Formats: sequence, C-alpha cells, structure tokens
Amino acid sequence: MIALFVSGLLLHGLNLILPAWVRDSRRLNVAANLLNAAALLCGLVFSLSALLVYQRVEYRFELPAAGPVVIGFDGLSLFFLFTFQLLSLAGSLYAIGYLRHYIERGLSLRGHLWFFTLLILSLQLVAVAHNALVFLIVWELMAIGAYFSIVFDKDKEEVRRGGFWYFVATHASVLLLCVCFLTLHELTGSWNFDDFARHAAYDPKTLALVLLTGFAGFGIKAGFMPFHVWLPNAHPAAPAHVSGLLSAINIKTGIYGIARLMMILPALDAAYGWGLLAVSLISAVLGVWYALAQHDIKKLLAYHSVENIGIIGLGLSIAWLGRRYGLPELVVLGFAGALLHTLNHAIFKGLLFFGAGNVYWQAHSGDIEKMGGFARVIPLTAVAFLVGAISICGLPPFNGFVSEFLIYKSFFRAGDLLRGYAPLVLLFSAVGLAFMGGLAVACFTKLYGIVFLGANRSGAAPSRQREPLLSSVALLGLAGLCAVIGIFPQTGLRLIAPALGELASTAQAPAGWASPLGQLQMVFALFLALVAAVYVGKFWLQRRAGVRLRETWGCGYAAVTPRMQYTASGFAEELVKLGRPMLALTVHWKPLLSIVPIASGFRSHCHDRMENSWLALNHAIGRLLGAFRWIQSGNIRHYVLYTFGAVLFYLLCALVW
Repeated sequence: MIALFVSGLLLHGLNLILPAWVRDSRRLNVAANLLNAAALLCGLVFSLSALLVYQRVEYRFELPAAGPVVIGFDGLSLFFLFTFQLLSLAGSLYAIGYLRHYIERGLSLRGHLWFFTLLILSLQLVAVAHNALVFLIVWELMAIGAYFSIVFDKDKEEVRRGGFWYFVATHASVLLLCVCFLTLHELTGSWNFDDFARHAAYDPKTLALVLLTGFAGFGIKAGFMPFHVWLPNAHPAAPAHVSGLLSAINIKTGIYGIARLMMILPALDAAYGWGLLAVSLISAVLGVWYALAQHDIKKLLAYHSVENIGIIGLGLSIAWLGRRYGLPELVVLGFAGALLHTLNHAIFKGLLFFGAGNVYWQAHSGDIEKMGGFARVIPLTAVAFLVGAISICGLPPFNGFVSEFLIYKSFFRAGDLLRGYAPLVLLFSAVGLAFMGGLAVACFTKLYGIVFLGANRSGAAPSRQREPLLSSVALLGLAGLCAVIGIFPQTGLRLIAPALGELASTAQAPAGWASPLGQLQMVFALFLALVAAVYVGKFWLQRRAGVRLRETWGCGYAAVTPRMQYTASGFAEELVKLGRPMLALTVHWKPLLSIVPIASGFRSHCHDRMENSWLALNHAIGRLLGAFRWIQSGNIRHYVLYTFGAVLFYLLCALVW
C-alpha cells in the first residue's frame, strides 16, 4: 500500500512542473487541482487502510549530516496524515470553482498553484518525517508554501499585512523549535524521534528547556494565546481555499508537534499540564469572545480557530496530568478528545471557510453588516454552512458534540480521581468550557441569521446564483462527514485508536471509557429521522394548502426595509459588553436627544489587546535597534572589519568551549 502514498507524492511533484507546460489559467486551474485531488485520493486510500488495519511501518535511509533518516507511519502520523489529506482534497476540489473569480479579474494562477501544491505536499511530509532535521526543513517548506499562497492577491494592503504576520510568526516558531531539537540532539546524539523517546536520563532543567521551547514553538503555529495574533490577520487575507486549509490543517501541525512531544518525552512534572490547561482555557474563552465581537466573516472564523485550539489543548493537558499521576483513564479520555476534536475541527472549519468564500463572492465584501438573505441566493452553501455552524457549537447530533463530550468527561473523571485543589480547578475549567459553548451558539446564531436569513442589505445577487459543482461537492461532502461522525462516533474513535494504542498506559484504561457515546447513536438517528419527517410533512402541507403571504407586522405598517433588521453589532452588543475590559470595545452611535429623531446608526468594534501589545513591543525593539543604525556606514572597509571581528569572536568561543 505504500506504493499509493509514493504515487501521490510523485503526482504532486508532477504538479510542481505543470505550470511550465500549461499557460492558460483556466486549463491550469482545472488540471492542477484535479491532479492534486488524484494524488490526495491515492494518499487517502493508503492512510485510511493503514489506520483501519494498523501495523506500524517505518523506512530508514542515510542522508549527509542528518544521519539515518526515519520516515515513520505510526498511529499518530497516520492520523494526522489522513486529516491533512482529507482537507487538502476538499480544498483542491473547492479551489476549481473558487479560483474562477480570480481568473475573471485577470490574475495569473501559475505561481499561486505552484505554492499551493507545495503547501499540500509539505503538510503530508511534516506528518511522517521522524527525523528532527528533515522535519525542520519540511516545516520551512510548508511555511514558504503557505506564505506565498496567502499573498496571492498581493496588490491589497491587508493581504500583504496578513502575509507579513504569518511570516514573522512561523519563523519565530521555527527558531524556538531549532533550540528544542538541537537540545535533544545534544542530549541523545541523534536526530530521530525514536531515539529521543528511548533516552531515559533527562535532566529536569534540560527537559524544562526542551518542553518550554517546544510547546512555545508549536503553540505559535497552533495559535494559542498570546501567540494567536497572526491568525485573524492572515486568515482573512488569504483566498478562501487557502484560509480553509490554514485553519483546518496548517495550524494542526502545531497540535501534531505538541502531541508528538508528549509521546516522546517523560511527564516528570505536573506543572506543564496545569500550565497548558491555563493557556488553553484562556485561549478558548477569549477566542470565542473576540469572535463574537467581529464583523468580518473570516476574521470571526479565525478567532473561533483560537477557541477550538484551546479546546484541543484542554484535552492534551488532561492527558499530560493522567501520565504524570499514573491514571490511564485520563490519558485515554484527554488524548482521544484532543485528537478527535482535531479531526472534527478540521472538517467543520474547512466547511465554514469554504462557505464564507462563496458568501464573499456574492456580497463582494467580508463585512457581515452588508450581508443578508443569502439562503435564497446560494441555498446549498446555506445548508452546508448551517451544519458546520451547529457542529462548531458542539451541539448534537453532529461531530463537534462527540469530541467535546469526551473532553467534558475527562474533566469530570479527573475531578473524581485527583486530590487537593485539582477538583475545584477542573470544575472551573468545565464551567469555562460550557460558557464558551454558550458564547459560540450566540456567535453563530448572529453569523448565520444575519448572513443567510432576512433581507439582502447590500443589493448584491438578489436572485439565486449558480454554485460550482465541485465546490458544492466539497461543501456537502464535509457536511456529510460532520453528520457521520456525530451519529456514528465509533467511526472517529476507530481512526484515533492506533495513536491511542501507542501510549504506554492506555491498555490499562477501563473498557467503557467512551461510554455512553455508543448508546447516543440511536438517539441521534431518531432525532434526525424526526427532523426529516417534520420537513417532509411541512412541504407536503405547503404543496397541498399553499402558502399565504402577509405583511411582516400586523399593526398596519408594511413599509419594512432591510435597515430594520438586526445588525451584527446590535445582536451581540449585550454579550460583548460583558467582556468590555478585555475586548477594548468601542461603540459608535448617536443618542436620540431631540423630539424629532435624526438619522442614526449603531456600530461597534473591538481591538485585540494582545495584538496591540505585540505591536508595542515591535516598536520598542525597532527604536532600540535604531540607535545602532550608525553601524550601517556604507563603507566596505567597515563591513570587512565587522566580518573579521565576528570570525575572531567565533574562534575564541570555539577555543574556550
């Protein structure tokens, strides 16, 4: 079966030279994305079959400087490989219809499709590279592919700004990871992950350096607060098929890295678990609160990625605590909840970003305040987006409920099994998780209601529009997966079983650790059957009795306009005000002071205080470095002297060392 994976990589390689052969953008768009889809189908067949009939496989070969390089297909690698391939397939199919809008604007796709293919290829290699040196090289290739995919429409200032945020964040990430892996190499004399795991004598101080730099490096990529600020800048700047992959799977490489570190390093200190719990809880609560205050559809979804990364982090923190205290049930519940939510978030967040892309091209804007009534304009997108919205809120019977249920259960079981102040902290965390779920429901009620329901505010696309076939297939396919994993949770649990089996203590976990998810399956199926029956009855009655239309208000006023609908600002005002100190909320409106009312409006916006803090730090460093600008004299003799001084300094360091 490995031949299928290799065939997929070769097809991606062919796609990298395809732009040199095909000059026409329309033909190149179809050919390149279909070739990517074919490659990903080959890879999906391999990874899915390897997960269902699991047997760990690895391949070794020698590289200069890197030594023996391991390409490994263990349970964790296969799970993330499957997730990356699944969403990349959906993104490739969606891009065929979506990129037609850019072709109509006269933009060339040759460079964009090359880097998009590089992004997809490097994502898969990140999941299977078990050599730290090769991992860092592929990580950089992934960063390059993502950056140039983001800045496709580079004539816009906000696109360049978003790309710059991503570029800085990803290189800060790789700098910390270099420190992490170089320290591990210094300890073990190897670059391979398996050798890191077999090393037994970890000094607590050295282990602290490895964990802090590793968690911070991967945390920047994943988008944990306060390192999240690149997400709300880069995601809205990228085309929808790219922002969908950024949120669905690119940030999951950070989760993969944290999970890999947890599997290869000993859990000697509970402080790392409690620290990850605190960071994750803050990320989840503030992420959804910031999302509620947003009026740009893609920025809102980006902040929800921060929230869901926090939820995944909550599961990983429980797994760490379970390892530290020798409680296999907590390890299984926490790790299973985190991995399953990784897959679920990838599915429904890709769905939501692709749906947002369709909305954007109808409204010609990302501003939610200018939208409305799009359920009649793009009905397939509206149905799929509704499924994604229910899923991301963690409501039954869709997939978000299943993974969040496992994380809830891990909190309650940890409260029973741990002692001291731990139950109180875990109860507080469970309440926080419930609170963020309520805010998520309010946020997506606002988003879906204002974007898809009511009357059109902008006047754009007043009648039903044609939705591209392959883009609709991608949307409806992802919506179907949300339902399948929600109604049949054993499907998702079977995919994560190989990764769970590689944790040393999981075999000792109770057999019914996932109960009562199996019993809920019939309840969910009956619920969906009831909903379907109600809708069939509704349409039958409408066809038989017809539909009577009346004015919106029965009090005699029939001159209703779109301006009389709820706005995004007005809908979320009261909830956003609760977090005013954290959200830096600013409200713009004119109070009614005269007897005869004047034209007025209401609008609010918030500033990300953490983003402002990073910008202030950047300006401070810039002013500090500006004091040394005199070094750039422009005189070649000075530069030769600097080089000679640097070489002399390194030689002295080598002698002293």
